[in-house]
Amino acid sequence: MQLKMSLPERPGWIFVIPGFDFIALLLALVMFTGVVAKESYVEIKLPPSEFRGVRLGDENPVVVMLKGTASGPVYYVEGVKVPQASLGGLVLESAEKRGTKAVAIKVDSEATMAERQILINTIAKLNGIRIFEGYRRKDGVEKAP
Repeated sequence: MQLKMSLPERPGWIFVIPGFDFIALLLALVMFTGVVAKESYVEIKLPPSEFRGVRLGDENPVVVMLKGTASGPVYYVEGVKVPQASLGGLVLESAEKRGTKAVAIKVDSEATMAERQILINTIAKLNGIRIFEGYRRKDGVEKAP
């Protein structure tokens, strides 16, 4: 008795069937990616955090603002525009007037990290000055440049 194979000796193109599965998987992946890409972000609105401001306590810090512009950084001390060369002296003078050693810095989103670091280094060179970021006045009055 001889056994007969149910498949022909040369199966033909049967080996491409896994390729169809692979193509179907790629199509499904592309379709799902398109759907997910449309929903790529969710807007989250958080209230302003008072965490950094609370650390200042009852101190009335000197507020130094850095605004990034196309022509370069612009510095403000208590809402008054100052050149970078006299920034350290004016911050120290304002701190002595207020009787505080705290400086709160606010950095504009247009300013680069290098400009921010220059501001921090300039203030850090002053003896005994503590630097805080993310400060917001409690009374709601902000001197806008």
